[in-house]
Amino acid sequence: MRKSYVMGALCCTLILAALVIAGCTQNAAPAPATPAATAVPVATTPVASVPAATAISTTSSIVQTMTPTPTTSGNSATTIPVNSSSNGDILTIPASNQVLVTLAENPTTGYQWNATVSKGLSVVSDTYVAPNSSLIGAGGYHEWLLAPDTVGTYTFQAVYMRSWEGPSSAANTFSIVIEATSK
Repeated sequence: MRKSYVMGALCCTLILAALVIAGCTQNAAPAPATPAATAVPVATTPVASVPAATAISTTSSIVQTMTPTPTTSGNSATTIPVNSSSNGDILTIPASNQVLVTLAENPTTGYQWNATVSKGLSVVSDTYVAPNSSLIGAGGYHEWLLAPDTVGTYTFQAVYMRSWEGPSSAANTFSIVIEATSK
């Protein structure tokens, strides 16, 4: 009986010593705080800025006509910036203008935007912009430069999903309607 008591006490001592040693090897410094993302209004979003957060409402029932502040580049085309805060909006623009859609994306998680456009709306460029961060797994954003071919009404739709899972009803979605006018 005495042997089993000594063995039990020895095992408990070894377990306690292992717990104390393991606790002493942890990094005591607190993890740095991650800065909170802030949404930037469409009217003041420069073309090269980081877009608003990825939280996109899939139940928005309000549709409004919006006239964002355009950006003129070196050429004669005017580019109108749009981000996730414009989800469900109707943009009325001259047919000679372009629309730059910018949405947050993190392909390291497997999620990417799968975008479609209606006939008559050309995708001038489709680019992923990597994050300006050294953090592993940090997300960047995806940009699409869209140009209407002629006067008309066009749609841009995107689904944030993993390609191997396919779309689901819970997936984040983004859509805008572009009304190109002759003005």
